[in-house]
Amino acid sequence: MTGHRIWRHLTALILLCGVIAVIFTLSSQPYRVQTIQPFLEKKLSFQAAERLLPSLSIRYDGHRYSRDVNPFGMIEFLFRKGAHLFVYGVLAAASALVLRSYRLRNPAIAALSLLVALIVALLDEWNQRFSPARTPAYQDVLVDLAGAALSLAVCYATSRLLHRLKG
Repeated sequence: MTGHRIWRHLTALILLCGVIAVIFTLSSQPYRVQTIQPFLEKKLSFQAAERLLPSLSIRYDGHRYSRDVNPFGMIEFLFRKGAHLFVYGVLAAASALVLRSYRLRNPAIAALSLLVALIVALLDEWNQRFSPARTPAYQDVLVDLAGAALSLAVCYATSRLLHRLKG
C-alpha cells in the first residue's frame, strides 16, 4: 500500500471504530437519558404534535404507538427508529470503506459490511439488557440491517453514477 492508501485505510478504520463506539455508548445509556419526550412536550402542544403526524397506529415490540394516544411517544418512536437506520447506514458505509482497501469485489464488500452490521446490532441489543429501563428487541436488529442495506445501495448507486459521469 502506498502512503495515501494507508492514510485512507486508517481514516476509514478510525471512522468505523468511532461509529461502533458511539453505538455502544448510546446503548449503555438508560432510557431516561435518551428520551426526547420532555423536550417535545416543552416545545409543542399536544394538538401541534398531533397535527405533525398522520393518523396511524404502529405495533412494535409489544407496544402500540399512536398519534391519538401519545403523539410525543409516536414522534420519539419514529425519531429513534430513524436514528437506527441512519447510524447503521453509516456503520455499513464505514465498513465498506475499510473493506475496499482490500480490493474485494462489490458483492463481497456488501455481504461483509452487512455481516459487520448484523454482529454489531446483535451485540448492541445484548448490551441493552444491562442498561436501566432498556429492553433488547430483535425488531431493532431488522431495522438496523435495513439501514445498513439501504446505505450500501445508495453508496453503490452513487458510486456507479459518479463513475459514469467521469467517463
